[in-house]
Amino acid sequence: MKTVRSFLLAAVILAAVPLAAQDAPAAPDRSKRVPDAKPPEFRFIGYWYTRATASDIAPTNELLQGQIIGRLFGPNTTNTGKTSSFVEQRFVPMFIYSPQILDYVATFRALMKVDMTWGDAAYGVGGNKGGSINGGQVNLQTLLANVEIRPTDAPWNVVIGLQRIFDNVRDPQTVGLGTVQTSGYKLAYFGTQGVGVSSYSVIDRSVQLKLGYYQLYENLINENDDVALWMADIETKVTPRLELGGSLWYAWDRGKSGGGISVLGQGLNSNLAEYNGATNPSRLNIPTSKYEANIIWTGGHAAYNRDFMLGRWWADAFVMANLGTIDTVGAAGTGSYADIFGVAADASLSYKYGTTMNDRVGIEALYTSGDKNGAADKSVNSVLTGNIYGSPTAVYSSHRALLLFPDPKVVNRYYSAVHDIANMGYGVTGLFGHLSHDLIPNILMVKLGGAAALANVAPRGGGNLVGTEVNLEAQYTYKVLLTFGLSAGYMSIGDFYDSPDVTYNKQRPAHDPWVLFLNMSWMMF
Repeated sequence: MKTVRSFLLAAVILAAVPLAAQDAPAAPDRSKRVPDAKPPEFRFIGYWYTRATASDIAPTNELLQGQIIGRLFGPNTTNTGKTSSFVEQRFVPMFIYSPQILDYVATFRALMKVDMTWGDAAYGVGGNKGGSINGGQVNLQTLLANVEIRPTDAPWNVVIGLQRIFDNVRDPQTVGLGTVQTSGYKLAYFGTQGVGVSSYSVIDRSVQLKLGYYQLYENLINENDDVALWMADIETKVTPRLELGGSLWYAWDRGKSGGGISVLGQGLNSNLAEYNGATNPSRLNIPTSKYEANIIWTGGHAAYNRDFMLGRWWADAFVMANLGTIDTVGAAGTGSYADIFGVAADASLSYKYGTTMNDRVGIEALYTSGDKNGAADKSVNSVLTGNIYGSPTAVYSSHRALLLFPDPKVVNRYYSAVHDIANMGYGVTGLFGHLSHDLIPNILMVKLGGAAALANVAPRGGGNLVGTEVNLEAQYTYKVLLTFGLSAGYMSIGDFYDSPDVTYNKQRPAHDPWVLFLNMSWMMF
């Protein structure tokens, strides 16, 4: 009997073992990846910029005391001789919406801008104002409003709507402004926004492709009077350090001088081109008020060790040619007027001697062809940029000058001596150099820079030297993406301005321009 009881007890214990094993929690499978958190549907990115300026530059026309854009000493009536001081601010909010219900395939982006000068106006309507007591200005400007379609895991996208038009193969919605300022064609031809359709692709991780169509001007919807731009760009990474790229763009200009910006108009024979310092209409001398044009840009660019990714040397260069035709439009129809052939080249070389990106020294050179006689020989040999169609459109700024060439760190007052790389059609040779150093790594930076510009064709009654510049900069990074800066620049004007053809009042400026400004910038995420 005792043996039976022992046997039954052992059987119960053995039977309970598998039951206990079944009830115990399973060991975690550590080979499985924890799912990623779903990206937010709504995102906000903001940029705040405040600038306090002292300078001896100001427009003499009292009607042009707000937003001033264009060539120094040009039709915007900017001149030197009296000290001006003012404070400006800019707020740029960007809203991004990508709904989960569409599996994040569609993304809407909107970018706005609010600019003002402290104390300028209130309770009015119009951009670039609203800083006086009470505020209340209707001054919101729309810069972007587009939809991006990117199928799940696809290496390409399609962007539809008001979007960036950059002379670069990279998707401007995913790369920083600093990258497009120093790659491709450095925004020397197109650096603005407009409506259209574009696509950006990455092939085999080493080839980037961009295709775009942009409607610059529609004018009358029932007439053949549009201005449209097609762009195709490709770039390949041949080695981990070497990038090579090529571009082909085409402007179909049937605008016949219609449309444009206010009274300035648009196109090759517009006041806008003269205002921006682009190839001057008076040099083209198109005999009819209306014209048609076919403008082609074709070129290539290369870069070695961009952003010092794999070494201490960084080199970059581009070459771009303008080709095309200009036809007159009159009562009897169209007639051939002139051919277009201009060329531009740019090259830069930098060396990083220290541990941070700011511990470096660099040089850059720019060349654009000039035209001695305009279109008198039935050939236009100067460079054409987007500044003949909008303002500002071509914003070449990799040089880091403040007065001689455009400085992008501005709000309402954006002017320089060589405001377009065409230099009014005279062409330009620009030389730039800078030395910067982080006194405190990634916190306190100082920079010394210099620049010089020569017109490749001297204007009537003037010489080739546009001017020379020296500039200083200090920047303190208080927190990540929150910086304070101090900049100063002085430009010595050359004998180029002895010509009555290059100043609005037909006189040589009596004083050299200078500028001093404090700024604060904050990138918000």
